[in-house]
Amino acid sequence: MSAKSEPTRRHERTDLSRPRSLAFIFLSLFSIASPARRASAEENLLKPLGEAFAAWAAGRPEDAAGSLEYVAFRSSDTALTLTAIRELATLLAEQGKNREAVAYLTKAEILAPEDPYLAFEKGWNLLSLESFLDARAAFEKALTLTGEADLASQARFGLALSEAHLGGPSSAASHLQTIYNKYPYLLSPAAQVISAQYEKLGKRQHAITFLGEALTYDPRNLQAEIDLARLYDKANYYLPAWQTYYTLSALDPDDSYSAKKAENLADHVSGKLDNLLYWTRMSWPVHAKPLAVAAGDTLRLGLFAGSGGVPSLLTEFSFIANTEFVINDSRLGPVGGGKANMQWNVRYNILNKSYELRDAMGSVIHSTRNSFRLTPKAPGGVILIKSPVLNAEKGVNRGDREVTGDLSVMVKENGFRLVNAAPVEALVPPIATQLAGGSKVPEELKALSVVVRTRLLHLRTARQHNDPDYELCDSEHCLAFPGLQIENEAALQASAKTRGEVLAAGGSPAPAYFHTACGGFTADGVNDNSRPPARLTPFNLYYRTLKAPADDLLCLAADRTKASDAVWTLMLKPKWIEDRLNRRTKIGYIRSIIVLKRDATGRALSMKVEGTAGSAVLEGFAEISRVLAAGALRSPLFVIRPVFDGKYPGYFLVRGIGTGHGRGYCVLGAHSLAKDRGAGYLSILRHYFPNLMIKKLPSK
Repeated sequence: MSAKSEPTRRHERTDLSRPRSLAFIFLSLFSIASPARRASAEENLLKPLGEAFAAWAAGRPEDAAGSLEYVAFRSSDTALTLTAIRELATLLAEQGKNREAVAYLTKAEILAPEDPYLAFEKGWNLLSLESFLDARAAFEKALTLTGEADLASQARFGLALSEAHLGGPSSAASHLQTIYNKYPYLLSPAAQVISAQYEKLGKRQHAITFLGEALTYDPRNLQAEIDLARLYDKANYYLPAWQTYYTLSALDPDDSYSAKKAENLADHVSGKLDNLLYWTRMSWPVHAKPLAVAAGDTLRLGLFAGSGGVPSLLTEFSFIANTEFVINDSRLGPVGGGKANMQWNVRYNILNKSYELRDAMGSVIHSTRNSFRLTPKAPGGVILIKSPVLNAEKGVNRGDREVTGDLSVMVKENGFRLVNAAPVEALVPPIATQLAGGSKVPEELKALSVVVRTRLLHLRTARQHNDPDYELCDSEHCLAFPGLQIENEAALQASAKTRGEVLAAGGSPAPAYFHTACGGFTADGVNDNSRPPARLTPFNLYYRTLKAPADDLLCLAADRTKASDAVWTLMLKPKWIEDRLNRRTKIGYIRSIIVLKRDATGRALSMKVEGTAGSAVLEGFAEISRVLAAGALRSPLFVIRPVFDGKYPGYFLVRGIGTGHGRGYCVLGAHSLAKDRGAGYLSILRHYFPNLMIKKLPSK
């Protein structure tokens, strides 16, 4: 299906549940209260309950639902019945079986009329059934039964969505305003809904403003980015429309719709397009003098790599060296050199298929069909790479950057690769600076320096690439290298003070995994001041995503409006998910998206998408993230459920925790340990890597 055309979704809902009438479900549920149908005292219903949880985690939601139904029907214990119904209702809602879920929740409300969660959950199912009056009543009931800020705010959000269908934008606005003022953990989706209400009122500029705020609160809110591009385009805001569509096409290189939009809008934008994007552009080297880093172990780094880790082909770039440099041809040896602080140019001449090196006057100093190398004469000399021209797919960082060590121009067909052979110790400070977000906390940067150094050496040993030209790439496929220009003095000192120190496992550098925010617990079980999670079940995981993080959570931003790394909520329209899926597997319109297998921490391992023309099973977080959010999904620790608009889901509500795979070092947690608790770098490293040793490598 083309992303260009919005599917026509008819507004008659055919329930996807098993063919049972609502009356039948009610009669069956009420019958369990009679003595004749009660379980015998000897029967152990905890066994099928445990089997249900195991089946759910193993990717068999239908088996899990069957076991939970058995417990709900057979149990004469109120607490056990309620437990089974909560778990079952969670599974049914995720599968889009909202009528069945409402029936079970109605029974549960009779058993526990003062339980606010039951009314809350009933409201979401009624909202998905488009029973907006009943949904409003359920959410209002939940608000009268709870003083818990999390549940109340989540209920108010559902109430606002119901009111948008009943009383219109103005009625929804008051509830959204309350969330906006009092509950920072729903700011991004609330701003997204407010924007939609303003668009209905014809107030396009207000709608644009709130989408901008949605992205401020959560820069990975992909749906807000898509909607913003559309509104910019409608308003004839050519430059921001082009920039936003270009960003979308870079995020998803196979998105032909966004790429075509960007191409058409480029005709209305004046100026050099590359300079109007988010690439770094530098007129002069930041490093006026050679680096003080002593020579040591080196890495060959493939530059301008894409998401797959393959360095892009270049056809041209300019450079400025801060020292004199020499030119070495791979066949001819030394063929000349150049002076410091002058701009040179390297270009592929397509007419004679040669590679030319020109000086500041434009004169050809060296022309060859061989690879060649630029080497600063002074140790630690820096080369600024400027204005690279790439024959590349989207999604490659085309920014200017500084490197040190040898810069090799590797000849390929119709272009060349750039490979930088740099000392490991020179790569550590800029990468640590980038990961720390510019923080200058010394102990944090020391810990990060050890992690980065270890990771670099491990990746080289693990042979991420089997290419003779390079060992690692500069993209997130290996470890993103932004260039020397971003390093700060604190990171330089931290790297120098920990020089040679690595995390070791069995004498070799460990994998040294890291992630931005664990959300409370790392995948390795390290507690960052979170509440211990309850047993992993459908309800417990879902309920956990409804809760705000603990106030003293280490990886929680001090500014709660920027808490989206720790806890996040997305509202994803199926149109774009369908488009990404239908490029490879024809599934038609989406009927349901269900997480199948989860690991012991609740992180999704596989997911199934059912469509009108077929189904697809997605294996691994990378594929799940690509399909759901063009690779921008924060973490595999999430729950997803549909909210219907007629026959098909109108959007999928995704609630998640943390960022990345959750293994190893939590960057934001370590920042808090160092800044707020005064922890030293060794203590931080022991916290996140309790089973590893810190070893100092011998000098080279």
